[in-house]
Amino acid sequence: MPHAPYTVSEKLFRLIREANGDADQTISIHNQETTHEDELFLLRSGGFIDFYNSFGIPFEAFEATGQNSIYYALAHLNPACRTLFVHNTMTGPADIRAAHSWSDRVYWATCANANLYIENRLPHYQHFLDENARMTIGTDSLTSNWQLSVLDEMKAIAKYQSYVPFDTLLRWATLHGAEALGFEADLGSITPGKTPGLNLITHTGGLRISQEAQVRRL
Repeated sequence: MPHAPYTVSEKLFRLIREANGDADQTISIHNQETTHEDELFLLRSGGFIDFYNSFGIPFEAFEATGQNSIYYALAHLNPACRTLFVHNTMTGPADIRAAHSWSDRVYWATCANANLYIENRLPHYQHFLDENARMTIGTDSLTSNWQLSVLDEMKAIAKYQSYVPFDTLLRWATLHGAEALGFEADLGSITPGKTPGLNLITHTGGLRISQEAQVRRL
């Protein structure tokens, strides 16, 4: 898996694509997590210059593309694979539309508490709603989060961007995740023939998820 546009060279992208081929699989890549990432590709500036220098990694040969970082990823990823863009904190409407035009197998993963933990900001989810983007919910890892609970990620989104409907949050946390990983035939929704696990969410506050909500596996 490629880590992020700023850590994968054109050669490495090519080798990854050759190794993966056109198999029915999901490729995940971190995308536009901080302002520094877009600044690097737009202007060859920002915090990543010092980041590379601190590791003694030569950076003189890098040339800015003049576009946001996602366009570099799109130029080197395989549109035949399911592609999961992770974080997307700085992703705007034009970036989303470009990805959707590039492939109809694009998914987006938000790790709300990880973004709050690292940089104290969230993606603008309205952009993704407006573009009918297939958002999924993740947690990142314990190196950048307080816990690994999808319910707590849903609570964070509901707390800070409360306009996202509860049924949409549920779809992000279930069906879209199953689709992004290629498991939708068996998981992600309560449908005849599927075998999903069931969780009971209590204290939802009507059709809104409350901060007191709890989950119990059935």
